[in-house]
Amino acid sequence: MVSVKHALCTASENPLIGKVTRFFDGWVYPAVYAALAFVCSLTGGEYVFFTLTAAVVIFVCLFCKDTRGILPPAVLVVYSMSWKHTTQPPYKSPFLNSLPFALTVSVLGALIVAAMIVRVVFFREKGAFVGSKTASGLLFLCAAFLLNGIFSKEFVPSDILLGILIALSFGALFFFFGATLKGEDKLGTYFAYLLSLASCIIFLQIVKLLLFGHSTPTGRIPVIEDGSINKDLMIAGWGMSNNVGGMLAMFMPAQLYLAYKHRRGWLFYIFAFVQTGAIAFTLSRSSLLFGGAMLVAGAILLSVVKSPYRTFFRIFNLCAVIGGIAFCILFSEKIVDLFYVIFDRGFSDSNRFKIWKNGLINFLKDPLFGVGFYAPFYVDVNIENWFFPDMYHNIFVQILASCGLFGILAYFYHLSQVLNLFVRKFTAERLLFLAVFLMLSGTSLLDNHLFHIFPAIVYSVTLCLWERDVRSEERFSPLLQERGHL
Repeated sequence: MVSVKHALCTASENPLIGKVTRFFDGWVYPAVYAALAFVCSLTGGEYVFFTLTAAVVIFVCLFCKDTRGILPPAVLVVYSMSWKHTTQPPYKSPFLNSLPFALTVSVLGALIVAAMIVRVVFFREKGAFVGSKTASGLLFLCAAFLLNGIFSKEFVPSDILLGILIALSFGALFFFFGATLKGEDKLGTYFAYLLSLASCIIFLQIVKLLLFGHSTPTGRIPVIEDGSINKDLMIAGWGMSNNVGGMLAMFMPAQLYLAYKHRRGWLFYIFAFVQTGAIAFTLSRSSLLFGGAMLVAGAILLSVVKSPYRTFFRIFNLCAVIGGIAFCILFSEKIVDLFYVIFDRGFSDSNRFKIWKNGLINFLKDPLFGVGFYAPFYVDVNIENWFFPDMYHNIFVQILASCGLFGILAYFYHLSQVLNLFVRKFTAERLLFLAVFLMLSGTSLLDNHLFHIFPAIVYSVTLCLWERDVRSEERFSPLLQERGHL
């Protein structure tokens, strides 16, 4: 083991490798990676992009002094999925369900996991917090996912596989980065930067749909017809309209944070409003509700706290209100049509009450560990899912039905440990982590986001960085107190 570590350390001192490691530690690399992800979504180069991603992760694990170079793939890789390979109409491609794709992802995934294990074993950072209270809450929750429906008559082998996948998405990167990330002051800004890049990719994908529609072998299919958006066609290669709008809403705090912190913060502030408009075009009601609420809260906060652009924020807010009123007057008919589609012929619940009721019925069948993730609804409700079973569109109902009392207790214990982070002194970074956590959790009250793997990965990374920030203060506070700084 010592010889392996010595060999890796020696190799990392090579001048060429040193240049590459500096690139992966820098701020240009995430933008390049994001640009390649967007190009891949247009061209269908998943095999090339995933291979490149695996090479990046392996290189960072083996040679870089810090593992923050793995954060861009963790946040951005999913948006590289292309339209031409989606299983959804109008493409209905078999690509993602094919054996070559499964084998490629399995092999690359195994290499990535092996490299991450090597990193943890040989280059674990001092002060790692894998035994923290936040970690214990996540472990408890992951155990509940692994035990989903274990004693239920509805239990099927697929429950084991999905339970493992969901548990890994919630916990794996929390513990990996908790053991390997170095303590840097700008991790909050770096994280917001990544979320902002993700927002840009999604925004460009929406613009592409609105302007060019879907290009299929049989011809172009427009998303807008007669001035109305077809919600069923508002899809990306990686998700449907609710997923697309949901991710934009979840990443809204990044723009508001950068508006406060960045020297060109006014640009991010304007983009936050543009991003909200993009959410409206996805026709996702819950995303617009939570994203709009976050925008309003951020606008009020930035109008109050001292910053170089506070005057700009106030003037822009006033102009936005006046402009919004004028826009509503001038385009009232179009707005009515838009919201008519958004609310699906009125303020219907889209069968959510029926779905939630059935979730509670399923819970009562096996209260201890639930009926598992793959238990059928037994109601006449059609839910469009790509790879996952039908889900309950509410995180509490989902955990209660699928994982039972053990699961809901684990989730409440996990939330209690998050509350322990919340009650610490507020900083701009901690408000960012709190806001992302609230958006991820809030949007999952009306949808399935946290059980779709990649939002859960962002959730895990958010908690990890939040925990690091709090622990860094605890670590240095005694020293500062001795020196009279506190």
